[in-house]
Amino acid sequence: MCDVGEPFAKTDSKGMVNLTVDVADVGKYPVIALVGTDAVDVDHGPVTTAFTLKAPADQTAVITPLTTLVQDTVESVGVSSDVAESLIREQTGINISLFQDFTTGTTEDHKVVAIVARMLVVTTQEQLKAVAAALGTVAADGTIITQAALNKAVSQRTMDMLPAVLATIADPSVTGATGQVAQMIAFLKTAGSATGFFNVNGLTAASVGINVAINNQATSTAPVATATPSAGFSIRDLDFTDGSNFYFRVLGASLAQDTPDASNNTRYVERRYRASSGALATWSTGKDPSRNSDLHWSGTAWANCPINFENTTSVRDAFGNSAYNYCGNLTTGKSNRATFDVSGKSMATTLVAARAAGYTNLSIGDNTPTTLTTTLGAAAFPAGSSLYYQTNTPLTYAVAYYPGTNNRVTQYGPAVSAGGVASNQPAGTGCNAVDANITNSTSLEGMMATMTGTPCVYGQRTFVYRGVTYTSDPSDEAWNQSTVSMGTVGTAPVGTGTAPGFYTGNTRLRVAFKGAGANPVTYYACKERFNDGSARNCTVIGTGSYTIETLGDASRIMKLNNLPSQATLLGYSRVFVERGGYIYYGHQVLPIASNLARLNTAGTTALLTQLGLTAVIPDFSAPLTTTVASYAGTYRGSFAGTNSGSFSTVISAAGVTSCSGTSVQAGAFSCNFTVTPTTPSTAAIRLGVVGTGAVFTGVADFHTGTVSGNWTNGGASGTFTGSRL
Repeated sequence: MCDVGEPFAKTDSKGMVNLTVDVADVGKYPVIALVGTDAVDVDHGPVTTAFTLKAPADQTAVITPLTTLVQDTVESVGVSSDVAESLIREQTGINISLFQDFTTGTTEDHKVVAIVARMLVVTTQEQLKAVAAALGTVAADGTIITQAALNKAVSQRTMDMLPAVLATIADPSVTGATGQVAQMIAFLKTAGSATGFFNVNGLTAASVGINVAINNQATSTAPVATATPSAGFSIRDLDFTDGSNFYFRVLGASLAQDTPDASNNTRYVERRYRASSGALATWSTGKDPSRNSDLHWSGTAWANCPINFENTTSVRDAFGNSAYNYCGNLTTGKSNRATFDVSGKSMATTLVAARAAGYTNLSIGDNTPTTLTTTLGAAAFPAGSSLYYQTNTPLTYAVAYYPGTNNRVTQYGPAVSAGGVASNQPAGTGCNAVDANITNSTSLEGMMATMTGTPCVYGQRTFVYRGVTYTSDPSDEAWNQSTVSMGTVGTAPVGTGTAPGFYTGNTRLRVAFKGAGANPVTYYACKERFNDGSARNCTVIGTGSYTIETLGDASRIMKLNNLPSQATLLGYSRVFVERGGYIYYGHQVLPIASNLARLNTAGTTALLTQLGLTAVIPDFSAPLTTTVASYAGTYRGSFAGTNSGSFSTVISAAGVTSCSGTSVQAGAFSCNFTVTPTTPSTAAIRLGVVGTGAVFTGVADFHTGTVSGNWTNGGASGTFTGSRL
């Protein structure tokens, strides 16, 4: 594999090697280590499957699986080794340099890195074995598959597998290196496996031909014609159950938006459509319409992305590369795209192949070949249809938060947050009054003062659910009152469905402000009680520190440092935002690359038509407007004037409304609630109180989640205000 004249040497028994390099070449080229079956791993014995390690050109002192990740990122994303290392450390939560010899360290951080390195080698070796039979066969673009091409495909898939590696390491049910290796191998052999916030599958000899063809386009030196600006759109995500229940996301542009500006940038807008029991919701950002309200720090102000907001992307170069800025600095990054003509090809076969290649964002039913064939039939893509295999690699993510009232941090009074053994405390006090005196945190200092990491300790307890009694561990410790949430790992239901026991099986990650050193914090992994979702019986999983930053509008953000490896499974880092007299749960998404299969306008239109969604094929010639279901959520507020009271209104995802409340007016507060969208972000609302003659009229703001207006009831009148939880 070495070219003629390239310097090479063989490692000694300690893994050391000296290369004689021309002075003119020093620091210009990466170093590649070919680990063959004649090699011996000092820690794990003889190597049974050959693999390759690399180190970046400017960091050649040590070659490890971690430096290999860095160099693979340098090659695939086109960034410096420093930027690549920073991205990987953010993704993994690794707290030491990736360029050091971690085998000489004795700290917990060094031990974690050693485990990650071992699992990366196992992943690489298993993938190489899985694709070995493809050597010499024909790739999707008609080229012959070489070993170098297989190595490249495996390197990229190993990067994709990084979250799966971390999930295996952090899984408390898997102990010891042998168990972790076994679970990782099992994961790789289960196509379409899903874990936490990511969905990925292992390469196979049958599917790797697409990955090779994609890489060939990315490295081809053949000239590529510059695309002519045009109006159009492409599907970004699809989750289809049936014609009344689906979700899809499209990105599109007009001719003017697709025409490059003086900076060689084009613009595009985003549209999301979700149907629940036939009710259609429309919006542009976030996984739910309400999350279109999320605010992020753009660098100069807190901002969101209103409907019809224009994002920017540079014109793709000859290798399919571009740079993007999404949602006004919410995230920036780089993108690479390979394009394949699928005109006349079976829709079902094309989507099955895309999923097998690791591009799993277009989902129909259970995604099995049988379901895809049954749903799509013998339909083929029409002339002019293109399939894009695209990888987006974020380089930055802004701090963001949801400004709803139910996203505010709350705290208990000092007597409760102090914790202790409940049986030693008088009735109605301390831990025996744990549900009392809950208030909104108003400052970061006030929040920290109550999050002391001292649980309320009770004896063994039970609850009854659907006639069955469930029992806790011998000691039932409550931690909600003295720790604050970082997030939950796992998707098991709480308080619904079949109870797996006293606990759900999810892990709730928490933090308390205690420990040694400056600005100390202690991290915990906790069980989750099934009937109420509370954090119970926590164990320490790490320590770290916090930093507080004051932003331009006098708000403050707190970031947590030295996060435990389990926190990476959340897909984001917890941030606390102090703004407007409240503390909000904020987040900063981890910069994890995503592989996306996308279809151009012709392909998207044909696919949606085949699924029976002709009525909702996007029309980018007109602005997107909201629907009643776009306002789904719970709104609470109060009214004042001649009479006073409060109200609560619920709009379901299916667009069904209901409400209740209290009033000094005659009769119970039973009402109807109608929403009439008038502009993309504002709707007229009308709330009538049954049996009283009271009528509330006003407006709802889609982005802020607030409602306001006036009410009348005969000679009585006044105003009302409210907001979405």
